[in-house]
Amino acid sequence: MKENKIEKWISDSNQNNANPILILNVKEQDIENILKSIKKLNNIKRHFFVNKIDCMQQENKFSLINQILIIQKNHYILIKEIKEHIKRKCIYIEDDRSIKIFINALDINRIDSCNEIKYEVIERTDFLTILQDKTSLRKFLFDRVEILEKIGIHVLDKHIEFYMLVIDYYIKHNVIAANLIHKLYQIANLDFVSSSRAIGDKISIICGVKSKATHISNISINLRKYVINNNIKVYDLNFNQIEYDTKLDIATKLLRLDSKDLTVEKISTITKLPFYEIEKLYKQKYIR
Repeated sequence: MKENKIEKWISDSNQNNANPILILNVKEQDIENILKSIKKLNNIKRHFFVNKIDCMQQENKFSLINQILIIQKNHYILIKEIKEHIKRKCIYIEDDRSIKIFINALDINRIDSCNEIKYEVIERTDFLTILQDKTSLRKFLFDRVEILEKIGIHVLDKHIEFYMLVIDYYIKHNVIAANLIHKLYQIANLDFVSSSRAIGDKISIICGVKSKATHISNISINLRKYVINNNIKVYDLNFNQIEYDTKLDIATKLLRLDSKDLTVEKISTITKLPFYEIEKLYKQKYIR
């Protein structure tokens, strides 16, 4: 049976040990009432740390336990601090009735009503699984982008058509735009703090290939509206650069042994590199 995350959160909060951030997305006119309703539940044994986020200027200090955020519906406020805390998981509720049930469940400590609460969980997902599941990739991306927007994290930096075009190309050719794969990595790992370069390095290690530039005509001429200089960086997932470099390094070291038994053909068989690649290395070593 699937675990009810709200039920677990309330149960853990009774021990002052609820780790995920609980986010309530409420109407502007309801913010103060909901804030007061939750704060009055605090007592010696149990304490909720409640932040009301309804303006751009404020700074927010988040607790590591029993943290509740009340954010204004349809306001899309940038919450700088949430980028640093989101990795620990968020539980998001925006349905008015569900918010009332949740507060009531906190009040009377009845977790049996939690199955009526509509909520979404924002948590880390295996990046490689998302990348390889091409049938679900599009839905995963846009569903996650939508909910992250609601809590003030703006992921996409290009027009939606750009992503539609590069997703289609990736599905058909297994070659993915660097911008897209970076966004997928961020969303899957909930990493909105690492630099673009750091993320690129991690992707190269995971996928075994480095990014390279290609002309937009290789993907879609329609990309010219969104790309400068008509070039775009991509990762060709049909080719494992790191694996290739490792094999090349092994072949080079085998040639240096100067063993009569290690012929070009033999080294090609051992490393599973094409004969001509080994022959090229051999000529570089012995023919000046």
